[in-house]
Amino acid sequence: MKQYTIREYMGFTRNGPPRAGMISLPEHAFDQLEQFILSNREESSGTQPLELMSLSARPGVGKVITAKNYVGVITTKDGTEIEILPKLTLARDNSDQAVRKVFLSMLRTVQEAPFKTFRTAHLNTSRMRLLDLFVRMFLDETHRLIQRGLKSDYTTKQDNETCVRGKIVFSEHIRKNLLHRERVFVEYDVFSVDCPENRLVKSTALYLQRHTTDLQNRRDLRIVLSVMEQVPISKHVEQDFLRCGQSRSMADYQRLLELCRVFLQGKSFTAFSGGQAALALLFPMERVFESYVAAVLRQNLDSRQYRVHVQAKGKYLFELPQKQFALRPDLVIEDLNSGEKTVLDTKWKLLSPQWHNYGISQADMYQMYAYQKEYQAKQTVLLYPDCEAMADQKIPLCYSSSSGSLVRVQTLHLDSPIAMVEAVRELLDVASKPSKEQYIAITKRVQRNG
Repeated sequence: MKQYTIREYMGFTRNGPPRAGMISLPEHAFDQLEQFILSNREESSGTQPLELMSLSARPGVGKVITAKNYVGVITTKDGTEIEILPKLTLARDNSDQAVRKVFLSMLRTVQEAPFKTFRTAHLNTSRMRLLDLFVRMFLDETHRLIQRGLKSDYTTKQDNETCVRGKIVFSEHIRKNLLHRERVFVEYDVFSVDCPENRLVKSTALYLQRHTTDLQNRRDLRIVLSVMEQVPISKHVEQDFLRCGQSRSMADYQRLLELCRVFLQGKSFTAFSGGQAALALLFPMERVFESYVAAVLRQNLDSRQYRVHVQAKGKYLFELPQKQFALRPDLVIEDLNSGEKTVLDTKWKLLSPQWHNYGISQADMYQMYAYQKEYQAKQTVLLYPDCEAMADQKIPLCYSSSSGSLVRVQTLHLDSPIAMVEAVRELLDVASKPSKEQYIAITKRVQRNG
């Protein structure tokens, strides 16, 4: 199995010479990845093609596949594993290992992802890729289940027996045993480990055994399969998920079955259509970033002073003839002392002084203008991830209109929750004072300190 690791905004060329920001893929692997992207261009897949990966052609290079917005793992049917890491700029260590660790911390905050209880402190993340880390999540949950004991359940069986047990199925008995009076066709319940939950766990273990390259993961998967030797594999995955019990005895399976869905059904967030991908665990960084920022602020801002509203509802751009075009900012922070509100919206984009308006889109500014008017906010804030291009930006970005609208721009160090909270708290302190005067004072202080 060949493995490749890239960051967002890096790309692949088709069997070409190495170039800056690009990795050369063998022709068959490139073609399968291209087919996977094309198969997800359909509206039924629920994924916009330019969000997943972009396809382009460059003079002297040929076709180029560029990673964009989605992070995770793609394994093609020929065994090629492609790992896509987020484009992060970390203060101390910007290696792939450090980026994986920060990404997993961010992923644990997403409600839809079944990784909220996973801890990486006991793992040697320097030698584990994302796929192997996801496999380890499954193994940790499976080991807990085995320690508590596999659950058994009643399953209904029908068979031709020499004695009566359960109830006789007369229609089948007459059809099968007209010439065999020594037998009787019966239906009965058996209490065994052959239940939908266990079948799905075993099927997932077999599936992951074919994909993981980590030796410890492979050894642990063999142990799991030996313990579940009496459990058959799932022949109908969708039906078994529907049959999973809701009884209290099956509560131990809840998180484990969520992981089984991720691997067996590709339910990382979006169900990607088939194509040439044997496995696709891809996560939209826009949603991951939004969830991470919200979780950090809710956990660390003083609840006695601030109330944090996530995905605030109830405001509309138009009220008549009926409420239309709902406004739903990522965060609204209310100062409980003054009653003033600050609207914050996260944007998973890279900024640069070299780009027009630093790369801030006009649509985003229109959006913030509408938020400020409808929420009567003291200010609105656009939050972006920190990046190398903005490292020398000393003066804070602030846009003010003649009508009183104020939009501030803040980049966040994602590997330091404390720094994230301090940056936002400073913005909230600014909001409690006259905005234009405070902005001028901050600008002068920064210029004076160099």
